[in-house]
Amino acid sequence: MPRKADFDWLEDRPEWIKNAYRLKLEVEYRRTSGTAFQLLFDRVMRSIHGDDYSATATYGSEGDLGSDGFLKSRKVSFAVYSPSPYFKLKEARKKMRDDFSRLRECWEIPKQVKQWIFVINYPGSHPSLLALAEELQDSCPGIQVFLWSRYDLTQQFLAYARMDLLLAEFGAVERQTRELAPVNFVPEDTQLPSEEATLAYRRLAARISCQRDDYKRLTDEWLERLGQNPFSWLMVHTQFLIGVMAVATFSDAFLPAAPPVSRLKFEAPVTDLAWRRHFATAWGIPARIILEEDYPKKVPAIGEDLEKLAGVCIVQDALTLAAIRVTSRITGIWETEVLEETWNHVTEIKIHDE
Repeated sequence: MPRKADFDWLEDRPEWIKNAYRLKLEVEYRRTSGTAFQLLFDRVMRSIHGDDYSATATYGSEGDLGSDGFLKSRKVSFAVYSPSPYFKLKEARKKMRDDFSRLRECWEIPKQVKQWIFVINYPGSHPSLLALAEELQDSCPGIQVFLWSRYDLTQQFLAYARMDLLLAEFGAVERQTRELAPVNFVPEDTQLPSEEATLAYRRLAARISCQRDDYKRLTDEWLERLGQNPFSWLMVHTQFLIGVMAVATFSDAFLPAAPPVSRLKFEAPVTDLAWRRHFATAWGIPARIILEEDYPKKVPAIGEDLEKLAGVCIVQDALTLAAIRVTSRITGIWETEVLEETWNHVTEIKIHDE
C-alpha cells in the first residue's frame, strides 16, 4: 500500500481542478450504461489503485464468476449494475442477489474474497438495497458486503485518486475550467435561459431529496425572479414539462394527451383554486407543442394578463414535480432518475428563436 507522501493526490489539488474532474465523471455517468459504465468504473478504480486493481471478463459458459473487478491486495470483489435505459429497483435487487450467489459458488470466502461491493449507476443508495447488503452479509459469515452509488464512487475518486494514474485515464483539465462551477448547465444553443433553467433543476432536486433549507432558499430566489421576468420562466417551465412528458411517454407511464389528472392533482403542491384556473393552460401549452393538432383539448390563452402568466408558471412548476412523482410511482424508476432524464431532455431539445 503506497504511503501518502509518496505520490501527488487529487484531493490536494485546488477546488477548481477537483470540480472539473467531478463534472467529467457526472457527464460520463449519464451517457453510459451496461458494459460502457463497467469500463468507466474500471478507469476510476485504476486511477485509485493502479495495477492492484484487475478488471475481469466474461469467458464462455463460466461467465464472470460473479465478479466484474477485483482488488488483489485487499481481496475485494466488485459487481457492477447499470441497465439501459432505466434503473429499476426490483431488477437491481434481483441482480444483487444473483451476483452474490454466483460469487459464493465460485470463490472461497474469506480466503479468496473478504469484501464484496455492489456498484450501481445511480445518484444515491436506496434503503432497500442497503438493507439487502446487510442481509447478504449476515447470510455469509466471513465477508463484508457494501453498496456503492455514483455518489460513493465519486467520493472515492476525489479522496484517493493519484494524479499520475488519473492523468493516464482521464487526461488533464484545461485552465479555462477554473471558473467552472460544479453544477449542471444548459447549452447556449437551446435558447433556454441558462440561469433560470439551472435554478429550476436545483429546486426540483432539493424538493425530491428533502433538502428543506436549500429548497426554501431556492424557492425564495425563484419567486423573486419570477416576478421580475415571468416570460422567461414560462419558457423554462414549459420546457421542463415537455421533458417530463417525454420521460413518461418513453417509460410507458402515461401520454401527454391523456394524463392521470387526479393523481397529478394529488401530487401537485398548489391550491385547488390555482389548479382550476390554470391547469388547462399549464398542461396544454407543452402538450400542444409536442402533439400539435393531435392534442384533443382547447388550450386557454394567456394574452397580456401578467397575473395569469405568473399563475400558469407556478402551476407548471408544480406539475413538473407531480409528473416526476407519478411517473416514478407507475414505473418503479426512482424520482431522482426521472428528474435526471427530464433534465437531459431539457438541455437537448432545441428552442427556436421564433
